[in-house]
Amino acid sequence: MRKQEDNNHWYDGKLYNYLIDPYTESTRKIISGLIEENSKVIDIGCGTGSLVFYLSNKCRYILGIELSEKMVDYANSLKEKNNIFNVEFIHGDANKIYNLTEEKFDYAIFSLSLHEMDSNSRSKSLQEVKKVTDKIVAYDYIVQKKTLIKGLMNSIIEFIAGKDHYLNYKSFIDEKGIFGLLEKNGFKIEKFIIDKKVYAAVKAKVK
Repeated sequence: MRKQEDNNHWYDGKLYNYLIDPYTESTRKIISGLIEENSKVIDIGCGTGSLVFYLSNKCRYILGIELSEKMVDYANSLKEKNNIFNVEFIHGDANKIYNLTEEKFDYAIFSLSLHEMDSNSRSKSLQEVKKVTDKIVAYDYIVQKKTLIKGLMNSIIEFIAGKDHYLNYKSFIDEKGIFGLLEKNGFKIEKFIIDKKVYAAVKAKVK
């Protein structure tokens, strides 16, 4: 069997949990507010599982997909430590979701994961996810009419994450951010919430 592609970063796992996750609590609340009680959810690019665990008290089942094996291992250690039984984590590629699970879900979530992919992978992931659900909640960057300090700070942060990461972020902005990307890939926006003037949480359905 072919070994699954891995995409580890120096900050994955425990370091990410301590440095990044604490600042995404408001994001988790916003996303949770767009999802109905007792939903079955797949979180694509789940990282350390912080959103998956947050939703575990509201949703009946959440599957986390993550390309970094280090992140998956850390998420599974937290799952075991906290005795959480309605979540699962799989190491896998968002471009091959249907190879990883043939289950159907009420929602797929992309939380700050789409801008990390190259343009081709973004489109592939959004087309692939249609095989397991017709509804998504995506949280990611918007394109501002005027340059804001926060926007510049985010560009710097994305640059620090690495050259490829930054180039993917720039191409995401060139594609008109989360709104342009969803429209381009055949999703109808039903509801959105602008957050911090930089991001949007978008609830959308396949057209």
